[in-house]
Amino acid sequence: MDLSKLKWLVIILVVFVGGWLVTAGGVNYMFKRATSGTPGMDANKDKVNEATLTRYGGFLLSTFRYEQSKKFYNEAVQRFPAGANRYWNRYQLARVHEKLDEEEESVVLLLGLWEDDANQYDHRVPNQDTLKLRIQKLIEVNQIDMDPFKER
Repeated sequence: MDLSKLKWLVIILVVFVGGWLVTAGGVNYMFKRATSGTPGMDANKDKVNEATLTRYGGFLLSTFRYEQSKKFYNEAVQRFPAGANRYWNRYQLARVHEKLDEEEESVVLLLGLWEDDANQYDHRVPNQDTLKLRIQKLIEVNQIDMDPFKER
């Protein structure tokens, strides 16, 4: 039995579906799928949904689709505040805010991560010294009227 035709059919199908998932329709489909249901009802589904929101948010951030990335990360942060990727999602959301020239929102998120010492829980998040420097730079460059480290 010659399976070479079946092999090519599967390859074409995978490429087509993979290509569709990066289009607006595919992104919307994945968002709806990852946000269906009520968080807390099924731990396994919550884990998958949080991971989906995190991965797609990262993909959208890396492809310069910041508004869509913001939507995914906001949803992940709100729906799964104690999820496995909670610190990473907040850090990535801060990066998205910065890309969208929403520096004050970025500073607030980064400051929260700094206060939580997020790096000790998730090594993908920069350490406290790096976060502090980033916060100070954002405040200085964008002339934000805030001094979060004055009292600390």
